[in-house]
Parts: sequence; structure tokens; C-alpha cells
Amino acid sequence: MILSFNHFDQTLRADLSKPLHISIAVSREHSVSSFSIAGAVYSDYEHGNFVGSKLKGGPCNLETITFTPHGNGTHTECLGHISDEDYFVNDCIRDDYKPALVVTLNMRENASYLNFSNLTQEHLASVDTLVIRTTPNTISKLNRDYSGKPTACIDPIDMKQLVAAGINHLIVDLPSVDPEWDGGAMASHYVFWQYPDQPRLDASITEFAFIRDDIADGLYLLKLNISNFESDAAPSRPVLYPIIAE
Repeated sequence: MILSFNHFDQTLRADLSKPLHISIAVSREHSVSSFSIAGAVYSDYEHGNFVGSKLKGGPCNLETITFTPHGNGTHTECLGHISDEDYFVNDCIRDDYKPALVVTLNMRENASYLNFSNLTQEHLASVDTLVIRTTPNTISKLNRDYSGKPTACIDPIDMKQLVAAGINHLIVDLPSVDPEWDGGAMASHYVFWQYPDQPRLDASITEFAFIRDDIADGLYLLKLNISNFESDAAPSRPVLYPIIAE
């Protein structure tokens, strides 16, 4: 299926038959983790004489899954992640198709922050959605435990520039845009959502994505595919669709 859309007075086409998945599933085996968050727990539902397992004699399979969206896989979060008030991701974020720019960034020398020096305002002028792939980009990102380990993040100064450029939806392959433990400052989160002075209710951050190396930098159409949970964050399955060259 080919979807045509208008983007800055230009008609572009995206091929919906060639989805490029950039998410990490909440899985039975060890998936990604950070902040020492335990992996998801799968168990057969039981009540009285009922057991939700065909192997145990039950009439069907019925599982209870306990997990933490922020720590067990790709997830999309809204302002409610840091606000005093309750905001839920599916109330705040319109999960429609969005033109998105994929960029690959490395780390600054002798620093844990990403290097944005080659990403100009001109690069960002045509999109409000940015997908960041970091290097090195190995398959180990699919099940890495980042807990207690030095990990790339975003300098609040660079985050200010992203907000000033109009980036409203940010997707990263990191466990967080902030350091794992920073005394609760979460400075880049606060800068991104402009909280509490000018809260950006419709802005989202998606973390723990995985963008394969064979997905080239450039413009795509993106769908976040946020699960329908009433929470500040929910598991998501972002998908990129290639733009068809004219």
C-alpha cells in the first residue's frame, strides 16, 4: 500500500508494505533493562480450581504479565513521567503518522553526552519527529543490561536546541535521555517537556528503540503504535516506512 501525504507543500509517498520495525519487545527471556529494574514476569493465571494453562489441564492459556514499561522494552512516555499531575500517554499523544528524521550520533570525546555538532537547525527544520541511533550500534542492544554502566545521554543544552528547533517527538535507542542516576534531576526530561512553566502536553519521548544499521539515515514516515495503557508511559512498537524516491 502506498500512502501519499503533504509535507511542506510537497507531496511525498511512503511504502506501507515495507515496515521497518525499530522496537524491542517485552519478552519472556531477558530483554533490555536499566535502573536495576527486574525483567517481565509471566505466570499462569489461577483462581480457585481454574488454571490458565492447557499444559496444566486448564481449558485455555491465560497469562498474567508483570512488567515495568520504563525498564522492560521500547516505551513511549508523556509529560506525566515527571509531572506532579496525572497525565496519561494515550490521552496526550496523537498516535498518527509522522514524518521523521533518522540520524546517527556518536558520543563526545571524554564525555557521556551525545555529540550533536553535525546536526544543524537546517536538518531539523522540516520535521517535528527525530529518531536517534547511537554508535556503536551492535545487536547486543536487544538484551543489554545498562544498570550501573556508563551510558550515553543528552546534554540539557542540546535538548534545548532540539525543543527550539520544534522537535515534539523524540525516539532514542538509549534507556533514558538523562543519566541513569542523577539525583533525581532528570534535567533533559524537564527541558524537553518545558515543565512546569510551559508544559508541552502533546510531546513524547520514546526510549529503548533499536534501529538496525541497514536502515539509512534520512526521512521516513513513522507510526509509534503506543499500547493502550492508562499510564504515564506504555510499551510501543515504532515502525518506519521508507519514502519512495521520485
